Amino acid sequence: MTPGVKRFFEQVADAYTASPLEVLGVVLILLILVGGLILYAALWSRREKKHQTELAGQLYEQKSRELKLTPSQHELLKQMAHYLRNPTNVYQLLTDEVAFNASAIQLRENEEATPQSIASLRIALGFQSSRSDRAPKSSTQIPAGATVLVVRNRYKKPIKAKALPPEPQSFLISLVDEGARVPTGAAVDIYFQNSAGVFTFRSTVLGEEGKTVKLSHSEEIKTYQKRRYYRRKIDLPVHIYPFDSDRPILSRFKDIGGGGASLLNTDGHFKEGDDLELRFTPDNEEIKLTATVMRLSDSGAVMHVNYEHIRDGLRDRIYSAIFRPPKDEQEAMEQATDKPVAGRETDAEPDTHGTNTTP
Repeated sequence: MTPGVKRFFEQVADAYTASPLEVLGVVLILLILVGGLILYAALWSRREKKHQTELAGQLYEQKSRELKLTPSQHELLKQMAHYLRNPTNVYQLLTDEVAFNASAIQLRENEEATPQSIASLRIALGFQSSRSDRAPKSSTQIPAGATVLVVRNRYKKPIKAKALPPEPQSFLISLVDEGARVPTGAAVDIYFQNSAGVFTFRSTVLGEEGKTVKLSHSEEIKTYQKRRYYRRKIDLPVHIYPFDSDRPILSRFKDIGGGGASLLNTDGHFKEGDDLELRFTPDNEEIKLTATVMRLSDSGAVMHVNYEHIRDGLRDRIYSAIFRPPKDEQEAMEQATDKPVAGRETDAEPDTHGTNTTP
């Protein structure tokens, strides 16, 4: 490289050499630009959040006016909003039943609201209906016309009733059994069945007028048995009439439910696929069922039959029969009290120790 060319490059390099003051100036300019962008983003986010909050408030006010919510219901919704991911989205509780259920559970577990107030709000919001293939979350979700069993005492026959459209302050039922009544103030267990299983909840009789009974609402529905039709262990004689013979065969149930039963296969007479008629008398009236043997167990000593396709009225009779205590329990109670079981008026828990949860 010639001295002239070398001098030229040195002059160019000197022209682009920055002083410390110039470097500091460039850094400050960059910091100002970045800080300005961050400040703008923060202001925009705050403004957007404020806009969303105002919009949610407007939607809440509009929807709550349409629903004609009471001041106490507004206050309850504010309490429930504390359990939302974003408490300002209280509007979500008016339209999203999943969010409502989640907040209601938290509220109830912390004893911040009564089941009555939550049920009343549920009805006001239109969340009382429930799909038949899902477990109900509230007594308000038992559909009108559904069969329920009212159990006041485990040593008494349950009372059959039909659910009526619920009121905000009470769960209504219409008694079906003639002469049956449940006194005001009595504690009862309500049993209800849909395709998701059998469910139960504790309630109190608030009043009765003729066959119509008012019960307290419940927001704590328990699963009694997870199967399509409830089944219970029971020792009950049954006559089996094979379709190829008029001669009955005496056997005994091991368990029975709304869609099937297990019973002794006397002398190994029946095999899988056989059709037969079952006749038994749990009450004063005989029950007749047409069933099919689905499988055998215990080396053929026990057969499991299916009769799902029967009338609902007949299924209700089966449920009423199997909710009664076994004969030995009744005799034990009579010996312990020296008087008939029917005379007892205690409010005991329903008998669940014999429940069979094996399909």
